[in-house]
Amino acid sequence: MSGWVKLCLIAVTALFVGCSSKTAPVNGRVKFKDGGDISVLRGYMVSFEPEDDRISGAGEIGADGTFKITTFTADDGAIPGRHRIAISPPDPPPDAPPPKPVIPQKYRDFGTSGLTADIKPGTTNTVEFELERAP
Repeated sequence: MSGWVKLCLIAVTALFVGCSSKTAPVNGRVKFKDGGDISVLRGYMVSFEPEDDRISGAGEIGADGTFKITTFTADDGAIPGRHRIAISPPDPPPDAPPPKPVIPQKYRDFGTSGLTADIKPGTTNTVEFELERAP
């Protein structure tokens, strides 16, 4: 392997290592305010958008309502700081009618969801969101 190729590989590796060190782990859970079955949100995405940056992270909700945020590498977390949160359903299969909403439309948008999280560096952050059901 030539020196130039090795140098490029080292630079790319350093870039990815540097990126993941900018994040803090985020473990989360969603639940319904009425205490109902949260498994209906399996496959929904929780997205984190920092208020002072444009590097977003996201995580998929599991059957138990838990999720982990990924920004650069799997489960690395989110950029420290205050985040606005959006929760969106998975895309329906092609040629299928849209499913009945499980949560209100407001949760799909960072500006209307009303959900926020403060992510602190150097620690594992645990967040929980209580959601309303769609009418």
